[in-house]
Amino acid sequence: MKGQVGKRPKGEKIESMAVMKKLILILVALSVLANCQQNVSNELILFDFESDAELDKLHWNCHTVYSLSHNHATHGSKSLKLDMFPSDYPGMIFAPIPKNWSGYKNLSIDIYNPSNKSMPMGVRIDDRKDYPDYNERYSSGYLIKKGSNHITIQLDTLVTSGSNRYLDLAHIYRVYFFMRHPEIKTTFYIDSIKLARSGK
Repeated sequence: MKGQVGKRPKGEKIESMAVMKKLILILVALSVLANCQQNVSNELILFDFESDAELDKLHWNCHTVYSLSHNHATHGSKSLKLDMFPSDYPGMIFAPIPKNWSGYKNLSIDIYNPSNKSMPMGVRIDDRKDYPDYNERYSSGYLIKKGSNHITIQLDTLVTSGSNRYLDLAHIYRVYFFMRHPEIKTTFYIDSIKLARSGK
């Protein structure tokens, strides 16, 4: 009787095939997971002003008028037209917004200035729900030049104005654009307010 050396029993062969199938399924699952991680959005749009529903998230100060506009849009087909009239601190509060900014690198805003000269604009960011005083909020100023402007704020520079405390990026409650005592009516077109994990 000839020996059966080199031949694998039928049961072992079936078990080996089952193991191979499991390994293939695991590799496929890992590939899908890796692909999903690569497809995680690099950006989070906070406002792009494409619908009236977004206007419900805006809170205006006195002597401020705003509306959706088809002019100077940088994302989609609309922007926010913001008119600020001579007064103490006209401006616009953007809230509610996605609260957790952890994992993002910067906040960016597109602003169009139709004036023939540069105009100052303030940006305030709060990490407390109860409107903190000046010492406990981030506040900075930007000179908005004539025409298109792209403002980028690095999130690791968000320090309160008085106490020099870094903002809690997991608890951001509002963003506020404003002017300090404008002497004339000032118009800005604002669009594409977004967070980004990298880049500018």
